[in-house]
Amino acid sequence: MRDLMPMPIPEFRFRSMRIGPLGVAVAGLTLLAAGAVMLLLLFGKALLLSAVVSWVWPRVFSPEFTRVIFGTETISFWKVLLLFVLAGVVVSLLRRRRER
Repeated sequence: MRDLMPMPIPEFRFRSMRIGPLGVAVAGLTLLAAGAVMLLLLFGKALLLSAVVSWVWPRVFSPEFTRVIFGTETISFWKVLLLFVLAGVVVSLLRRRRER
């Protein structure tokens, strides 16, 4: 039998790079833009519906009715967004269950 020798681990050397404050700012903005696109892809429909409902609700329903439903006289965008996200998850789960 042959003696099995482990392969040597290659060494990687990186040159030191200086990108400066402008490069750091551009890299940070790129990261923020990527995060914003990801959030839009995940929650775009819920965000749009929440914005529309938050705008339309006070024009349609009275503050008393809003207090009964949400506990305050004004509607919170974040509560509506959470409701739509949760409703989307429930609908998705029910669709998967029906397809089985």
